[in-house]
Amino acid sequence: MKLGFCHLLPLITSLGLTSWGTISAEELKALDDALTSSQFWKQTREEFQQVTPNMGFRWTSNTKQSARSDGQAIALSFLDRPVGETIIGFNDETPSTYQISIFARGDNGNISKERFESTLEDWKSALTQFTKQSPREIKSRGVINIEGYSWYKENIHYKLEYSFQKAVRSRDIPFTGEFIRLRASSPNTAVAKKQLTKKDLPKFVKKESNGDVYIQGVPMVDQGAKGYCVVASTARVFGYYGMQVDQNELAEMAGSSAENGTNTDEMIENLKRTAQRFKLRVKTHSELSYDDIEDLSKDYNRFAKKAKKQTVSESRSSNLWDNLDQFDPDVLKSTRLRNKANFERFKKEVRTSVNTGIPLLWTLTLGIYDEPLRISQTRGGHMRMIIGYNSKTDEIIFSDSWGAGHEAKRWGAEEAYCATTGLYSMAPYR
Repeated sequence: MKLGFCHLLPLITSLGLTSWGTISAEELKALDDALTSSQFWKQTREEFQQVTPNMGFRWTSNTKQSARSDGQAIALSFLDRPVGETIIGFNDETPSTYQISIFARGDNGNISKERFESTLEDWKSALTQFTKQSPREIKSRGVINIEGYSWYKENIHYKLEYSFQKAVRSRDIPFTGEFIRLRASSPNTAVAKKQLTKKDLPKFVKKESNGDVYIQGVPMVDQGAKGYCVVASTARVFGYYGMQVDQNELAEMAGSSAENGTNTDEMIENLKRTAQRFKLRVKTHSELSYDDIEDLSKDYNRFAKKAKKQTVSESRSSNLWDNLDQFDPDVLKSTRLRNKANFERFKKEVRTSVNTGIPLLWTLTLGIYDEPLRISQTRGGHMRMIIGYNSKTDEIIFSDSWGAGHEAKRWGAEEAYCATTGLYSMAPYR
């Protein structure tokens, strides 16, 4: 099942907008003065906002752990070259890292091998000139293999990292450029967070007197305008456990596209193989199969006829997944809540996972039921995270990878269950 609803805003490719010549140099907002100043790494959050007032930076969460400019609404440049998404990470009060997207398939689409290589070489040359140092080749292995170059200047570590998939003519597989990015870190960069173990997780569970039980410490990853809800949500889980994994890396592993999103089944299978490397276990708690959708459609039609509502297709000659976009909310609720045991099982899975400090990756169909802080009520498949619950009010507490304001929201358990298509988790196995 493809989950690609998540690009709720028009997708404007920053490379098509800037790098390939449709915007003049005068129209670009230069990041250089802000990022290369000796004061940059010493300034407070408020001072950072003051020196970047027109560059599109927004806090990714209410805790202000990072600020992000998408590089699309406002065209940015660095070292006299157009760039895309830029994220500034903070350690306590001062900046500790920044990451600049030079090219990302999810934002910019596909480019030729020649253009990918020439862009990489151009930036390698620019950074060599900027640092007045010769580059050192680097390689790292996370969810994917990453190559790149490294420089130091005035105790600042610069890394130009890239990834691509080679063309395989015998299998008709074309060259695919995945990403080129620049990362910089300062001496005050926080020491890498220790990877959590199972016994560490309960301490992140917060219980309030009003009945709220929720997991603290899940970082925000803003997926931006692309259909990356699956990989952004998964990157957040990795971050919660103490592993820095970028959503573009996961997109390469999962074969995600900005326009069509991610095939959840393929993502989960790839994740199961990759997670072992990080001593994590991936579990499927529940998942609607095609047979389940067929059975649900038949049951739904019986209730729809009684309610004199429009029925849906039961024929396998049509794509029964499309029924998710046609279900009447009241009829669907009558259909799915008829089996109280399944509903109670859903709530038990949520309680058990949250109580042990394990966030749930949650797939569902948006737009069937109204909910708080939705950017659009259009129907479509989506992945978000369940991070809590309240048994007194019969609600679940969830989070979307849409930036500040979406860290913790609540929804009625009945509506949440009826819209659900799957529950998954990724957790330390020791």
